[in-house]
This record gives sequence, C-alpha cells and structure tokens, in this order.
Amino acid sequence: MKEFRFKCWVEEDGEKVYGPGPNELLRFIEREGSLSKAADEMKMSYKKAWDIVKRLNQHSEEPLVILKKGGSHGGGAAVTEHGLNVMKRFEKLQAELKEVLEKQQHFIDTLK
Repeated sequence: MKEFRFKCWVEEDGEKVYGPGPNELLRFIEREGSLSKAADEMKMSYKKAWDIVKRLNQHSEEPLVILKKGGSHGGGAAVTEHGLNVMKRFEKLQAELKEVLEKQQHFIDTLK
C-alpha cells in the first residue's frame, strides 16, 4: 500500500532546532525525571542527550528542561511548563499535517 511519509522539524540557519527526536527525548525526560534514563531509553549517550537539551534551551524563549545536578541526593531533570506546551503544540502540528496528507490519498491512488 502506498502512503505519504513525512518528517517535520524546525530549522534555524540550516541547524535542526526541534523535531520528532527532541520531542521524544522530552517525553522520556517527563516520564523518567532523569536525563540519563531518558538517554538510555533512546539508546543515545548522555552527552548527546545533554547537547540536545542545551540546544533546545538556547533556541527557546524560556527553558524547556531544567537539569538538577547530581550528588548524594541524586540529580534529575524536569520538563518545564513551557516545554510541555511546546511538546503539545508540536504533536498537534504533526497530527494536523498527517490529517491533511490523509485527505490527499486520492493523489497517491493516481500513481502506479
């Protein structure tokens, strides 16, 4: 069966700023309360996850994630209200784009 496939992300000066991967990382941070555990869930290094969070926070008007330093009481990570809002809006955008493409199924049906 033929189907539309698409990826949507935000770029600034050719650099990816936000997209499905960072959104998924934020979802794992929200669920796990830990950047390290979120990185493990996504099978990426802690350093890469940390770099993504740093980039997300730099490109946002408000932080998306707050990181708490470790130590004897442990660290942690939390997605901010702004971060939750960004995730919700991005997921809504993706759902709306998918809906638009599904309405164009007749175009795919004209292809061999």
